Amino acid sequence: MKIVQKITSQLDCPAFIDTHRQHPQDFTRRRQLTFKNLVLFLLNQPRTALQTELDQFYRVLNQASAETQVVTAQAFSKARSKLKPEVFESLNQVLQHQIDSLGLRQTWCGLRVLAVDGSTVHLPLEPAMTRFFGSHSEFPVARLSMLYDVADGQTLHSLIVPFEVGERDCTHLHLAHLPPDSLTLFDRGYPGHWLFALFEQQRRHFLMRLPCGYNAQVKQFLRSGQVEDTLFFAASHPEARLFCTEAGVDPTGQVELRLVRVELASGESEVLLTSLLDRQAFPAEVFADLYHRRWGIETDYRRVKQTLSLDNFSGRSVVAVKQDFHAGQLLKNLGLLMNYLLQPVIEQRHKGRKLRWKVNFTQGVSRLKNTLVELLVRPCAQGLANVLALMTNSLSAVRPGRSFPRKRKRPASRGCEGAKPTR
Repeated sequence: MKIVQKITSQLDCPAFIDTHRQHPQDFTRRRQLTFKNLVLFLLNQPRTALQTELDQFYRVLNQASAETQVVTAQAFSKARSKLKPEVFESLNQVLQHQIDSLGLRQTWCGLRVLAVDGSTVHLPLEPAMTRFFGSHSEFPVARLSMLYDVADGQTLHSLIVPFEVGERDCTHLHLAHLPPDSLTLFDRGYPGHWLFALFEQQRRHFLMRLPCGYNAQVKQFLRSGQVEDTLFFAASHPEARLFCTEAGVDPTGQVELRLVRVELASGESEVLLTSLLDRQAFPAEVFADLYHRRWGIETDYRRVKQTLSLDNFSGRSVVAVKQDFHAGQLLKNLGLLMNYLLQPVIEQRHKGRKLRWKVNFTQGVSRLKNTLVELLVRPCAQGLANVLALMTNSLSAVRPGRSFPRKRKRPASRGCEGAKPTR
């Protein structure tokens, strides 16, 4: 309840409202679609016809017995243009600070394990989207990137930027949000000397996979048959030195890093690179399982894209796309926090069963539809308890060790048409 009340208090704070409105005169008149109501509506997953969603929202908000048209879809579209998308990023920071203060974070060997990865999303077929975000195969597309806590599933920082911005460029923007004593996992699309040097400069740790042909040192390491080795890496290519200069690190400096070989079940060798040099504290055999934890960010993109229907945007403007993306991240984080808090209860209840069980995320986040509005407007311990009880009855079994080939079962979507499903 403390977390709920902290978020609610921000929505009523004049300073917070002033920071997250486009102009000083916005949200100053007494109207039904206030700053707070607009934020709550966007958090309420408006994925069907907007007028239907608005009527249902105000029925819940006003505790009415039947739906009436309190606010029109046109009025909503006008009001949302006054709201900065960063409001949801700020609320997410409030949420993350509350999780920190309550001591709910998990660590590995004293380090918080994070992951960074990128993706893309198709946008509404509007000229404004192509002008701002760019296009791919003639369709408007945006680049997504997330800084993700692999232990609890929380997204600490997220970006939706033009498609031409690369994944490694996004990483530079995430670095300011890295907590102290953390370890960040990267896949093999991220290695670059400027990034190695930047992590060393900021005294942060990382673990990333390297392409087997990354450079001569890696090729020699593979040929040697060694399990691990510690080497000095330098920016040998002019372009690499230019990237170092742009990132604000010494292009002539060397970085001491550790190579670790991992033998895959397929018989292939995987090469990992890490800044964790202490072989006693971090023996080579721990890194295969540690790197595998990065897969959590891949499944998190599936949550955002499929369960939360990211590409089913509630508007067709750049501001609307950004609002929906960041609102979805906050909603996902709230849902996963509830799941995390319930896990000890679920494990105690099912401790005698063969498999481990957890809350089904799709069912859990569905329970927050309209219920989240109630909790944020009228915080009630009994209402929260009822939602949590429903979540504990919607479980999925955890089956470790399963592996399937990455086979696309349907064609990729070719642009977002913005068509709305029925209720």
